[in-house]
Amino acid sequence: MLAGVLIVASLGLLFLAGMYFRAEQDYLDKHVIEDSAFPFAQELHIVFISDVHNREINQNTLNKLKNVDVVIIGGDLVDKRTPLTRLKNNLEKLKQWKAPVYFIPGNNDHELERANLLDVLDQHHIHVLSNSDNEVTFQSEDGFLLSGIDPYFMKPRRQAAYINDHTNYQILCVHDPYVYQKMNRQDQKQFDLVLSGHTHGGQIRLFGLGPYTRGGWFESEKPPLLISEGYGTSLLPLRLGTRAELHSIIIKSS
Repeated sequence: MLAGVLIVASLGLLFLAGMYFRAEQDYLDKHVIEDSAFPFAQELHIVFISDVHNREINQNTLNKLKNVDVVIIGGDLVDKRTPLTRLKNNLEKLKQWKAPVYFIPGNNDHELERANLLDVLDQHHIHVLSNSDNEVTFQSEDGFLLSGIDPYFMKPRRQAAYINDHTNYQILCVHDPYVYQKMNRQDQKQFDLVLSGHTHGGQIRLFGLGPYTRGGWFESEKPPLLISEGYGTSLLPLRLGTRAELHSIIIKSS
């Protein structure tokens, strides 16, 4: 009887250890988009990361990426567990390519003292897109429009530029894909690419089932939509049936 209990307990611990190991293993998702609407001769190289939460970004994974034009953080960079020292270290790592870094807020970012978070972002010259837009230039090319929608109101709502802008190549970043999905189709079509996270792909999936569907690229309709499964974890530092991912996105004209 005791031996059976010990065996079951040992197997349970091994299973949990495997889930923890899974949560700490990075997957570098490399994706190329060929788009006839992309108006530039040069390729655009984007690093996208979301849902870092309390995790330290692995330098070895970042070292695999070269020639980065822009870094986009898709929300939940921190949560209530995150010490400021870890936040600062992660930001320094994401600045290593000397490319502009943009941050679009997520729901858990509000768990950290707002003034502390904004002060650290400002000290590290991180551009905050909270219901705002910015024209991003790269490699001496003209700019594309990067829009950040923030339903969590780090900054007030306003009429976003993308509503009336029909000339620029437009990328939308919104932490929760549902915010984009509940837009009317006409507004959705304003964008050429949509980047999101939030769901963690369900984070822990038993027999393929979880609280959210798996993340990934959804390109059956335009614009292409990325729902990242995120880099870190919430609540428990465990994953099952999902992966911790960082995204390298290359956009080029077709």
